[in-house]
Amino acid sequence: MLYRILADTITSWVDADIPRDDGERPSGTRLRGGWASGGPCSSLNGLRLPPLNNPRLRFWYTAEGWRVYGRAHWAELREAGHTVRVIRVKNAPGSRVAYRDRYQLALLPPSPGRR
Repeated sequence: MLYRILADTITSWVDADIPRDDGERPSGTRLRGGWASGGPCSSLNGLRLPPLNNPRLRFWYTAEGWRVYGRAHWAELREAGHTVRVIRVKNAPGSRVAYRDRYQLALLPPSPGRR
């Protein structure tokens, strides 16, 4: 089983009546990958970031990666007020895999017309 976390992005927040220290808050919209959302990610300390530069790649947790990193990252995003969604798939076609390790996979999205 593979798992992918999607979370809403951070937007600037200005309200003269309610001062805030950080000036940013979760938007509630525009779901993106958990890392790209701009939310907290200290739970990912120790997870290898492979040297890949294809902007189309999407990172998924393996079952072990979900237990070790994914659940904690999901909880961290929820605690910070993000809207979070988890997608699960049984497995990915080998031709879409650009990177694989014990905890994660980097997958290319499906070709248009194929799902």
